[in-house]
Amino acid sequence: MDADLQEENELHGGVNRLVAEIDRAVDRIEHLRRENADLKQQNQELRERVEFQENTLSELRAERDRFQRVCEENAALIENKEEIQQKIETMLSRLDAVDTE
Repeated sequence: MDADLQEENELHGGVNRLVAEIDRAVDRIEHLRRENADLKQQNQELRERVEFQENTLSELRAERDRFQRVCEENAALIENKEEIQQKIETMLSRLDAVDTE
C-alpha cells in the first residue's frame, strides 16, 4: 500500500509541476501578447511621426526652392535696375547737354 501511496504522491507531484509549468507558460504568453501589442502601437506611432516629418521636410524643401527662385529673381531685378539707372543717367546727361547748347 505504501508503494501505491508513493506512486499516487509522485503522480500528484508531477501533475502539480506540470500545472505550474503550464501556468507559467500561459502567463509568459499573455505577457508577450501585451508586449507585442505595445510594440505594434509604438511602431504605428513612429510610422506616423516619420510620415509627418517626411511631409514637413518635403514642404520645407519646396519652400527653400521657392525662396531660392525669389532670391534669383531679386538678383536679376537688381542687376536690371542698375542697367536701367545707367541708361536713365545717360539720357539725362544727353538732355542736359542739349539744354546747355
